[in-house]
Amino acid sequence: MTKHVKVTARAEKDLRQLDKPTRGRITEGLLAGLAPTPPPDNADVKPLRGAAPWMRLRIGTYRVLFRALTTAELEPLVEGIPKADRPTEGYLVERIVHRRDLDRAVGTL
Repeated sequence: MTKHVKVTARAEKDLRQLDKPTRGRITEGLLAGLAPTPPPDNADVKPLRGAAPWMRLRIGTYRVLFRALTTAELEPLVEGIPKADRPTEGYLVERIVHRRDLDRAVGTL
């Protein structure tokens, strides 16, 4: 089973502001932490208290803020993919922030 990961414009901007090695680690972490079913044991994913349905993935000193896509949100994103190959689950990545900026970023969700 594959999963679809949609990255918002704000998360793309957050990613572009990072240096190249950090950007590579974040990208690898997104692929490893959000793609497989079930997530690997070493993926540090936790729900954000007081900000349901948002969750955070820890990758070193950075935090990826994301939530599951609803079926209605996922359908238009996978429209051109043959039914047999369509992902049945997906995530929306909203922000990628340094751990010191986590509280401020959660306040904007």
